[in-house]
Amino acid sequence: MKTYQGMSLLELMVVISISMILMTIGVPSLLGSKQKLRTKQAAQASYFLMQHARSSAIASGQEMFVSINSSQAWCLGLNVSEPCDCQLADSCTVFGVESRVQYIDFPVVALSQLRFGQNSSAVFDGARGIAMGNSGSVVFGSGGDELKLIVSNMGRVRLCVQAGDIREYSQC
Repeated sequence: MKTYQGMSLLELMVVISISMILMTIGVPSLLGSKQKLRTKQAAQASYFLMQHARSSAIASGQEMFVSINSSQAWCLGLNVSEPCDCQLADSCTVFGVESRVQYIDFPVVALSQLRFGQNSSAVFDGARGIAMGNSGSVVFGSGGDELKLIVSNMGRVRLCVQAGDIREYSQC
């Protein structure tokens, strides 16, 4: 009597069918998680750029400008003493180092509801790092998830959830 090892065609078809059902259920949730992650990454990168602007202003004693372009190919750029065009390479620099956050790094994320002072810029003064008169907010979003970046008059930078289910931050 011969004994066969391996699996039959029927067993293989059952395994493939179960795998396909699991993939059909799992892939959409993975895509939603990826969009949520991109939104968080864009907002956090912008948050750290704002924090860098504030601490650089205090350390150097000079005003720091964070210029924000809210077009479809949005960007934020940090520059010393004057606004910059963050769409242009090497336009936004701090002590010789380019400082930008760009749409190209977070392609599924949109920037909206830009509410900052003159020239769509946040300005941190060199004495105490405050943004008096140059405070505001901007919203990063994709797929129903929105994080709001807020800069207060006192220069405090914070993130909060405006829409969606991002558990790491409190609601606005």
